[in-house]
Amino acid sequence: MSALRFLSQIATFFALVLFILALPFLVVGAIIWGGNLSGARADDIWLIKMGATVLGPFSTVLWFIVFSHLVLHKRAGYSMQLVFFFGTAAAIYLLLINAVYHL
Repeated sequence: MSALRFLSQIATFFALVLFILALPFLVVGAIIWGGNLSGARADDIWLIKMGATVLGPFSTVLWFIVFSHLVLHKRAGYSMQLVFFFGTAAAIYLLLINAVYHL
């Protein structure tokens, strides 16, 4: 029973990481095509936008870590991760306040 639960937790973890990595591409698609996606309902578009608003800073930090390891060949420092996290959160906040990006 515990092995099955462990495999379920591993699968959930990988699904969350893949969703966070794919989030920028999903958001760009949702913003460009909006409600004109064939088969996409308004609830699906809203979920993608809400996910970007909440998980966007985490996605930016994860992409920064991947970029620094694969391209720059060095560790991503904690202070730079913090800068990317709060910078993305501030950018999302400014976009929401100025009604450039709305849910």
